[in-house]
Amino acid sequence: MTKKIILGLLIGLTSANALNAQSNADRVFKTFRFGLYTGPTFNSLRPVATEAEGYVVSKVKGNVGFSLGLCADYNINDRYTVFSGLSLDWRGGTVAVMDKDSNLQSGYIYKNEVKYNLQYLTIPIGLKMKAAQFDKVKIFAQTGIDVAFLLSQKGDISTTLLPGTTAITAEKVKLGGMAKSTPVNAGWMLGVGAEYEITDKNSVYVTLLYRNGFTDVTTPKLNTSTVKFSDGNIRFNTIALRLGYYF
Repeated sequence: MTKKIILGLLIGLTSANALNAQSNADRVFKTFRFGLYTGPTFNSLRPVATEAEGYVVSKVKGNVGFSLGLCADYNINDRYTVFSGLSLDWRGGTVAVMDKDSNLQSGYIYKNEVKYNLQYLTIPIGLKMKAAQFDKVKIFAQTGIDVAFLLSQKGDISTTLLPGTTAITAEKVKLGGMAKSTPVNAGWMLGVGAEYEITDKNSVYVTLLYRNGFTDVTTPKLNTSTVKFSDGNIRFNTIALRLGYYF
C-alpha cells in the first residue's frame, strides 16, 4: 500500500512538472517569436540638392533589389511588439553629375554617371502595433530605424574627363576605387502589414515598407585626385515587399 502511494505521488509530481514545463514553454513562445522573410525592393538614390560644388546632380533611374532576413519579435502585450533581426539587402540606383560652369578644382572630372549595385548587412529595431484583428487575420503598422553595413559595392561607370572628350565606360566593376560608398548607412522605416495565424505557433505575414535613408550613401571626394567629383548628399529611398513566416 505504501509503495502504491509513493508511486502515485511520483507520477503526480512528474505530471505536474511536465505541465509546468509546457506552460513555461507556451509563455516563452507567446513572448518571443522568430521567423524568416524575403521579398523584392524598389530603390532609388535621391540627391538632397540639385547642385554640389560646381556640379549639377540628378537622379537617373532606380534599381530593383532583394531582401532576405531573419526576424525576432518580443511581444510586450497583445497590442505592442518590439522587433529586430538581421538581413541581407541588395540596393542601388543611378546618379549623374555634370560640371555647371567649367570652373572645377584641379583633378575633378567634367561629367560622371554611376550605377550603384550595393549589398548590405542590415540590423533593424522598431515597434509593431496591432491596428485590428478579424478572426485569424491581424492588421498591424510598424515603424523603426535600421543600420546597414556595406558588404559589396559594384556597378557601371561612364566618365567624361574634359568637355568634348569621349566618355570612358566600365561595366560591373568594383566601385571602391572610383565611386566610393560610405561603409555605414542608416534610415527610418514605416509600414503596414497583415498576419494570418496557421496554428497556435505558426503564421505567415506580408508587409509593405517605405524606407528613407538619413545618411549619405556615397563619398566620391575620397577618390583618386585625377577622377574626383562631387555629388553632394545622396540618400536611399526604398519601397519593400516582404513575405514572411513565423515558426
